[in-house]
Amino acid sequence: MTTSLVACGGNAVPPGDTNQAYGTASSGTPSITQNIPPKTSASASTTTSASARVTTTTRSAKPGSARKTVAIPPRPIKSIKAETLMGLSETAVKSQIGAPEMIRGEGPTRVWQYRSDECSFDAFFFPGTEGETRKMTHMLARLRKSAGKISVQDCLDQVLKNRSANG
Repeated sequence: MTTSLVACGGNAVPPGDTNQAYGTASSGTPSITQNIPPKTSASASTTTSASARVTTTTRSAKPGSARKTVAIPPRPIKSIKAETLMGLSETAVKSQIGAPEMIRGEGPTRVWQYRSDECSFDAFFFPGTEGETRKMTHMLARLRKSAGKISVQDCLDQVLKNRSANG
């Protein structure tokens, strides 16, 4: 069984073929194409299951070359309430969100920055007393390409969605 992953804007291209639709718009739904044993009939059939959000198409374009394309559902996004991060240590925040894209030090204070395409999320860590581990005491969110406003929760959701999509 041969499996080819979708590339070039969502157009499935079996190994050895040329993608004639490169650069054209697609549905945006990722899919996997697999060569499966041919059916005895030479007609095309399409079956859609709304409950599973999976579309299966079987065609017999060439004898012995039937293919099955199945849509891959999007990864679930881990949602975190912004207020639950307050008071957590740097280690705990890193385990929840992941490593920041940038860390800036200002005296004993640390500012961690996370980015999505739309916004920047800053987490501020202050030590309680001398020698104590830093804890998150403040969060800030701002749009990257305009002077508009975005809530901390909306920006955090975008950061998590971006990280989930990029693996």
